[in-house]
Amino acid sequence: MAFLRTAFVVIALGCFNNSFAQKKDELSKLCDAEQRRIDMLDGKNDTSAGYASKAQFDRARQIYFNRIDQIQSALEKNSFPKAEFVPFYQQLITSLQGVNSGTVRFLGYYDQYYATILELSKNQGIQKDKELLKNNLFVALEVIPYFVKRASAEEVMLFAAAKRPYDVLTKHGDYQREAWVMKVLETVAKNDPNAIKQFIGTLHPVNNILISSKDSVVSMLYDIYRAYGRSSTGYTNIHMVYHGELTVAQSEALAADEDAWFTKLCSLRRNPETLGSYSVDAEMAHHSIKVIRKINLLHDEKNEKIRFKLAENLSAEELYNLIVYSRDEIFTSTFLGLFKRMMQRRTDSSMYVFFNKMGFNRFRTFVQTCAGYNTLQPVLKTMSVTEQEQFINEIVKHLDLTGGNLGPAVEVADIFGSLSDSLIREKMIARIHKDLRRCYLADNRYGMKIYGLLYKLAGKNPVLVTGISVKYKVPELTRVEAELMFPDGKNVQQHIFYDDEDGNAAFKSFRSKFSSDKSYKLTETEDYLKIESVEGRKILLYMNKPGVEKGLANLMVLFEKEKRYPDIVVHRGHSYHLQTTIDVLTSNTKVAVLGSCGGYQNISRVLENASDAQIVSSKQIGTWTVNNELLKDMCEMMRTGTGEIVWSTLWAGMEDRMKNNDKWKDYIPPNRNLGVKFVKAFQVMK
Repeated sequence: MAFLRTAFVVIALGCFNNSFAQKKDELSKLCDAEQRRIDMLDGKNDTSAGYASKAQFDRARQIYFNRIDQIQSALEKNSFPKAEFVPFYQQLITSLQGVNSGTVRFLGYYDQYYATILELSKNQGIQKDKELLKNNLFVALEVIPYFVKRASAEEVMLFAAAKRPYDVLTKHGDYQREAWVMKVLETVAKNDPNAIKQFIGTLHPVNNILISSKDSVVSMLYDIYRAYGRSSTGYTNIHMVYHGELTVAQSEALAADEDAWFTKLCSLRRNPETLGSYSVDAEMAHHSIKVIRKINLLHDEKNEKIRFKLAENLSAEELYNLIVYSRDEIFTSTFLGLFKRMMQRRTDSSMYVFFNKMGFNRFRTFVQTCAGYNTLQPVLKTMSVTEQEQFINEIVKHLDLTGGNLGPAVEVADIFGSLSDSLIREKMIARIHKDLRRCYLADNRYGMKIYGLLYKLAGKNPVLVTGISVKYKVPELTRVEAELMFPDGKNVQQHIFYDDEDGNAAFKSFRSKFSSDKSYKLTETEDYLKIESVEGRKILLYMNKPGVEKGLANLMVLFEKEKRYPDIVVHRGHSYHLQTTIDVLTSNTKVAVLGSCGGYQNISRVLENASDAQIVSSKQIGTWTVNNELLKDMCEMMRTGTGEIVWSTLWAGMEDRMKNNDKWKDYIPPNRNLGVKFVKAFQVMK
């Protein structure tokens, strides 16, 4: 009998192995077929995936062909877990099936996606998985099916639920069958209750799981739903309700007075452990932007009492929060007016004490803004030498513990780039060096990348600390070559106008810059205007008409039909329209002129869609009095010259004409934008 059982097992295993080998062969062929399909999207069997420029050709070939081949090779190794093989391979094939003529151009996204899959396919163990995924949560949440069954998954997802709760919630379908799903959803609920409330009381799987939670905070969210429904402010105010500081009825009464509610939230947000912090932040941002827009609209008002009436009774703490929660939209004059009032009304012995009292909430954003508007020195003067050192330490520390959010590191890069005090600069360099050495000794590769790049941007050599194991290559961004600006003998530009208060004026003014120039001809349609050079190099500018609903959409159809996307994209509107412009960007975009593009989130979105783009930005919303001159000069440099753009030459040519325009100094060329340099360098580091 024992012999028969053994024989049966051997036969069964043999059948299984034959079946497994057959499955491996089938999956490999399916994967190869998808690669061939992607290759033929342009009708050519050349592994170009439809890209004309050499740089794009090479990158597409690396992503869709070389890297996929490397993943397949890793999966074929005996070291890869047999239990994971089929689902991992099937997920890889499914992802390739999602690459089509409309998505193949998103090289930045797919580069990160398949680079992460390649690392996971190497099966390097729990610690390597956690380091990889926790330090890049954006991609980690895109690749959950590849690691969801691994031992690292629970810790990674709990970490993500604390750092990116809304994004974790949107991916619930990828992990809802795991034993740890309850813990993850409870963590999401405690960080962003306004995100979770949409599912409470529904037939959705999220509610079906959470309704049996024993967590006291989650139970209270359900109590609020049963008594008040989903519209209650009790979700945002869960910290105060849970700790007995407010009843839900009192929460509703408080929120009825928006100013009083904002004051209360400012006080609440001092606590880094605030329950519902993401929901609180969203409400504070909503209120701040509303107030800032009203003050911005009065930018021509000479009487400061009228201009800043809304800030008349605000405390230093409230003014601080208005600034940091509206950073993307605040005008220079609005910031300077609020900053002056904040400094006058503060009662703390120093700004370091003030920041400490605020729980250092968004203080890097505040410092970055001050550095950009030349008001950092008054902040530093309030501090003792010891406090300045503590201040620098707070700015630089923990940049490697953000879950892959490069925002704080970008803020540090921008702060350093704006510092004029040589002593403070040296102190910051010393602290960066200290953290770089800490990460090196701990074999923290992610930290070495963060602090090493900052060290290099500060003019130092990080290799002296880390050795050559990490490659630190920071792009100069001094020029855009002619072959990139004229990939097919012409330069195509898209200038996107919006129907805001000065959209029509900006459109008419910019049009007039070319209508009076015999080197250009204008062709007008019902929806958009085309400006075309008739002398020198061929330049085509397409401008949608502000207020014409179909203008932007029709231009998108035109570019799609011709399979020729703009080389330059220009945002001509307020920052709240910026996301629409970013969505227009493609891998063809080599220059993006964006006005105030804000912090890392917008920079990263730009580079996801247009990884090769050089970004021209300003410290505040761009003004047409500068934009018109700058953009016309850019066209003339290309049309009459070699076709390349040299930023230092372009800026030097603008200096004399713009010296009396106080908005000009807010404009930042790519070669001076340390934040963008940091992000670009980080994305290509090995």
